[in-house]
Amino acid sequence: MRSQIVKKIRLDNDQIPLHYQIADYLIFMLQKGDLDRQDKLPTEEMLTRIFGVSRTTIRKALDHLLNKALINRKQGKGTFWTDSSVSLVKEKLSGINRQIFAVNENTTVKVLSKSIEPAPREAAEFLGIAVDEGAVVFKRMRFINREPMSYTINYLEKSIGDRISRKDLELKTMLETLETGLNIYLGAIHHEVEITRANSEISELLKIAVLDPVLTVKTLVFDGENRPLEFVWTYFSENKYKFRVVLDNEKSKVVNKG
Repeated sequence: MRSQIVKKIRLDNDQIPLHYQIADYLIFMLQKGDLDRQDKLPTEEMLTRIFGVSRTTIRKALDHLLNKALINRKQGKGTFWTDSSVSLVKEKLSGINRQIFAVNENTTVKVLSKSIEPAPREAAEFLGIAVDEGAVVFKRMRFINREPMSYTINYLEKSIGDRISRKDLELKTMLETLETGLNIYLGAIHHEVEITRANSEISELLKIAVLDPVLTVKTLVFDGENRPLEFVWTYFSENKYKFRVVLDNEKSKVVNKG
């Protein structure tokens, strides 16, 4: 067990049962390398301290992983990852810029809407606008072989978003539109990745069940002068889309498309 597990973790998504969040977070820690697949999992007592929950909640989380055949319990020895968990480690998320936004002949994009609406507080703070000021919001679906692959919500400041049409995004990715259509020099692109659970909207769009695992990517895009440019949420159906390990070099931000 790696030392990182010792820190306390707070999970506060009130839309998803807590034991699901804990199970998903343990998987995420395995993928990050904070947990070693060859080691036994932390004890129930340690997990209650780490997550600040009851032992009953921890047992429900472990039962969820057990039912997915990702762990097994060995009497007198502890709880261990199974051979099935190898695939989780192989799907560790890196080289993500290139893979999230890859477009090929089997990929189609449908722009669901363009609107001006209040941005969530996190997006508004990143873009440097007031919550009630309103941002330009694009909602898009990406399909591969006609099956829904991802659902994306883009938030842009009005001076940028007003210059982008729905038609633009049917022909190009957002980053291509910003770079070649608006002649904006792109800078850093940051991603945060976590496993969440589908709400009713995401369930309907991705054709999955409510509370199914969803690979959720928050993307922050800066221009060449390190000014905030775009805030993005992208949701992938976990069982329909996987990342492989890719080691990007420093040029990766130039070839990212999204």
